[in-house]
Amino acid sequence: MGLKTDYKDAMFDGQRRYRLIPNEDGTYSLPDETAYTQKGDKFGANDINATNRAINQINHVAEVTLTVADWNGSAAPYTQTIPVPGATEDMEAMVVSALADGATETVQKSYSKAFGIVTSGTASLGEGTATFKVYKKPETDISIGLKGV
Repeated sequence: MGLKTDYKDAMFDGQRRYRLIPNEDGTYSLPDETAYTQKGDKFGANDINATNRAINQINHVAEVTLTVADWNGSAAPYTQTIPVPGATEDMEAMVVSALADGATETVQKSYSKAFGIVTSGTASLGEGTATFKVYKKPETDISIGLKGV
């Protein structure tokens, strides 16, 4: 379900009008008596919480590991399905590098080769899973990030 994107501002001619009604406790109530040409939408806690959850999800990276031993198939394409808590079919995750900061040149070269194999294949999300398809099996386990999950 997407976020609401058709909010409208209240519109009226002239100035807002309020009726001043004295209450029994010495306070006043101010009901809005403005003649609106267009009713506006309310924006409250549920709206901003949904917006913030969506932004947090976009920026979140779930790190997963694809292991050499778990690629299935005797010929290309090879597949591997892994658990990804919180994943849903309607998410549009982006694969990002999870290469450790300070990795040696040897580790970086090995990682780049495996990352290239994984990202040249395809991936799809299911309910709590991700399935990867590659046309050549990587020779090492590879940890990757799924941004937006």
